[in-house]
Amino acid sequence: MDSSVDGTVDIISSMPQEILHHILSFIPTQFAIRTSALSRGWRHIWCHTPFLDFDCSYIHGHRRQLTARDINQTIRSYRSPKVTSFHLSMSRNIREHEINSWIEFVLSRNVEKLSLVLDGLPNDHVLEKIFFLSSSLTQLCIRNFDMIAVVSWKSLRNLTLGECNLNDESIPNILSGSPVLETLELDYCRGPQRLDLSKSRSLRRLVIYLRKEPTEIVAPHLHYLSLESFNDGPCTLVDVSSLAEARIHIVVDNYSPPLNLNFLQTMVLKLLAKLQNVKRLTFTGTVLQILSLVELRGVPFPTFKVETLTVETRFTRSVIPGLARLLQNSPELEKLIAHATRLFGIPDRDLDRYMDSESLNPDECWRSKYEIFPTLLEFGSVMSCKDGTWKLMASFMEMVMRNVKRLETLVVGLECNKPKGSDARWFEELLQMLQSLSNNNNVSIVLKR
Repeated sequence: MDSSVDGTVDIISSMPQEILHHILSFIPTQFAIRTSALSRGWRHIWCHTPFLDFDCSYIHGHRRQLTARDINQTIRSYRSPKVTSFHLSMSRNIREHEINSWIEFVLSRNVEKLSLVLDGLPNDHVLEKIFFLSSSLTQLCIRNFDMIAVVSWKSLRNLTLGECNLNDESIPNILSGSPVLETLELDYCRGPQRLDLSKSRSLRRLVIYLRKEPTEIVAPHLHYLSLESFNDGPCTLVDVSSLAEARIHIVVDNYSPPLNLNFLQTMVLKLLAKLQNVKRLTFTGTVLQILSLVELRGVPFPTFKVETLTVETRFTRSVIPGLARLLQNSPELEKLIAHATRLFGIPDRDLDRYMDSESLNPDECWRSKYEIFPTLLEFGSVMSCKDGTWKLMASFMEMVMRNVKRLETLVVGLECNKPKGSDARWFEELLQMLQSLSNNNNVSIVLKR
């Protein structure tokens, strides 16, 4: 057992090696190696740690960039017979054969979790055949790669592809070669416009960040979907009949041509029509803004069977009509979670321009149709403590109570510090009001930072 300089017991050094290995797993390997200088007992701890993390990308400041020579020297000194996790982030000065030798090394140690960030290399980088035939991989993340090979990943359960090039056979090959795959994440990949997951009965979760190409999704066995799409990239849900939970976010590109808000309304309504039976739904502020336009134009809304609804939004006047109608059309809603965020949505200028084109006066329209929520409509900022908008929160909660009949729990997440001064007084009044609202409506109200 090691001791510190003053003779007291070094508790960390006396811990079992498994715990020390776990501690070192949270830092890059180049820093874990430095612990060998702490004492004689630490000299070989790092080289038996079953976690390797190499970042060869450019490092700002005084730290030196990790080189291929550093990695080769580390691997020569490495003694663990098993590699549980391996992360490798590339730079342009690493040769292809060296990368392949490192991947082959960890695969020979039956690596389970593998992360390859190939941002500094061309997409047509060629990996050794052993990579595509690994039976030990359970979790794989790979970025900037041409994913066109036939695979045999018998144990793979989680797969993330980031900015990869896919062809028409890529996804079918992955699904057929990954019989126990449960989670698939696609981050801005380039490839086919139809994503057919119907042949995989094990796949339960899909997280997808779409580029601007049109995309159709066929996934009848999915239980969870997180979809993020650009405002000018049409997305269609063809079959998601088994969904139990979904999150929808529309990214507004303010540098693209003027927004086509008619197109967005049509797309969102089609998405919602496929989500009517989903029990847990999450919508961001952009979706609520689009639904507000739908509501102001008098276009019918679908009715939902949602039981838990989460909204992530800036609480501005442009989200209120859509949110109010969403609540009214969710008769089975039991729990509402409202996260007041700083996510930016559709700019007011674009909304006003569109409403003018539809012969709708923005100010008159908001107030005439939703005059029962006057306080909400007066504020144009995020529901945040430091903005002093406690009135906004109170009005929001009252609006929820008016529109939801079966609600059991209301959770409001806030971006705030401890209120001071006038905000503190408002906060005390808010708490009193919440107790009254909760008692009068038989609803549990929770405030969370």
